[in-house]
Amino acid sequence: MSEDARSEDVAPEGVPWHRRLRDSPLGSVLVLAVTALVVLGGVWLVGVLRGDDGVSSVELAFDADPVEIGQPAPGFTAKTVDGQQISLEDLRGRPVWLLFGATWCANCRAEAPDVQAVHEARDDVVIVAVYVGEGTKTVSGYAEEAGLTYQQIADPDTRLGSTYRARALPRHVLVDADGIVRRIDVGGVDRATADARLDELSAR
Repeated sequence: MSEDARSEDVAPEGVPWHRRLRDSPLGSVLVLAVTALVVLGGVWLVGVLRGDDGVSSVELAFDADPVEIGQPAPGFTAKTVDGQQISLEDLRGRPVWLLFGATWCANCRAEAPDVQAVHEARDDVVIVAVYVGEGTKTVSGYAEEAGLTYQQIADPDTRLGSTYRARALPRHVLVDADGIVRRIDVGGVDRATADARLDELSAR
């Protein structure tokens, strides 16, 4: 059979549409677009399954009674990572910002510089960070590396986290000078938001 005859036998009209589309410039663009959509959809689905809504989940040792706004904050005594003993009762007379987080929590790490800035700028509020499920060595190393100088408490057995039902991190519990819970928030905060909340707390 001649080469001309073979060429006629495989005329473009006989090529399947998907092969013609794949081999065309427009087809290449469409394939890339569909691939990108599939990848983005997968990322979104993974985020949904992980609960990626600005918080991180942690398992707690036990279920305590709910911490309710307008009620006394559950008391506790603990040691900071630098060996100082601290109790909520001893802090009575000053508002307290209890911040439950973890060194591996992305939003906790992201808000840490703003929390430190608040700590350095105002002395009307005591900031106490509780690292749920983490030991002293891990917390101490992280705080030193990040330059955090507010109170840092390791909570390896999740006792404090469980008491305050801190399943979603970061969790912010604002306690007034009389030891009453005035606000509970979940998710990262920036400097302006933190200052506004603390101004409201201090004004009580």
